[in-house]
Amino acid sequence: MIGIIGRIDPDESMFDGQTVKTRTVWRLMVEHYGADSVVAVDTLDYSKRPFKVAKDLIRCLFICQDIVVLLSRGGRKAIFPVLSLAVRICGKNVYHSLIGGWLGRDIDEDKKGKLVKYLNSFQVNWVETRELVDELSDKGVRNVAFLPNFKTIAPTSRLPEEVLHSPARFCTFSRVQERKGISNAIRSVEAVNAQQGRKVAVLDVYGPVDDDYKTRFEELLRVSPSSTYKGCVKAEESVAVLSMYDALLFPTEWVMEGIPGTVIDSFHAGLPVVSSRWRYYDELLEDEKTGLSYPFEQCEMLKDALQRFLALDADTIRLMREECLSRAKEYSADFAFGQMVAAIEKRGGR
Repeated sequence: MIGIIGRIDPDESMFDGQTVKTRTVWRLMVEHYGADSVVAVDTLDYSKRPFKVAKDLIRCLFICQDIVVLLSRGGRKAIFPVLSLAVRICGKNVYHSLIGGWLGRDIDEDKKGKLVKYLNSFQVNWVETRELVDELSDKGVRNVAFLPNFKTIAPTSRLPEEVLHSPARFCTFSRVQERKGISNAIRSVEAVNAQQGRKVAVLDVYGPVDDDYKTRFEELLRVSPSSTYKGCVKAEESVAVLSMYDALLFPTEWVMEGIPGTVIDSFHAGLPVVSSRWRYYDELLEDEKTGLSYPFEQCEMLKDALQRFLALDADTIRLMREECLSRAKEYSADFAFGQMVAAIEKRGGR
């Protein structure tokens, strides 16, 4: 028996990066080991159903020798002490796959050093960037390893013949919230159209809308004729949807941004990315090859980046599409999940 702990949401009510990745790992585990051999602890809304999650966690710890865990900051605080105790007392093997890219900050804030002790009790701590491997190693984490974010979707089989529509079609494909830069994306597209004196670009917004942003978002859409909300898209449909566009906008303003699955979706669709240069930008994207960028601290520069993209010739955009599609294989499930299985089976003797 093998366990998995994280926000799985098998009914697919959530489409954020954390849940999609955890659900993907769970499905791959079921496919590889068999449904009867996988014990799941779904932490979705754990604060609203603590007894159910606690019961499932106890069962998992009791019958599983190997446990894969994917948790956000709140989940780590609640469950890591229990997992570390299970390692020391019961000899369990815990494999931690990091959600997000700011575990180093949590270590710095933990003045008693307990978090590093928990992490070092696990078999491995997989992180999605090489920079974070070095950072955590410098902070005393001995068992950290690079494992890229990944998708199970198949890349597009054919790039579109028309490389730039008129008007150009842009989209966002993430949680719909202020810190993801959605307001900036809407304003920037409208500003480009106003400057040109005609509608040269349109924006479609996909993803779950945060409750505390809903009113602001609806107000923006009412005064932004070039922008439309398109709802949520299932993971297996992402490539087909993204293939209809000219570029993905990723104007994140979130300082804790890691390696976003939405960019990996765009790779599989052969779709260029116009993005802010967040902390890990250079590990995933490359200016003039996978798209265009602007400084993270200068949100107003998105408008300029959009104008630069609209000025590109067809051959340049076509090369960007080909480069994005080429990079998709670096984030395939065969490669990344294969590494997870190899580590688990080596230690567990499976």
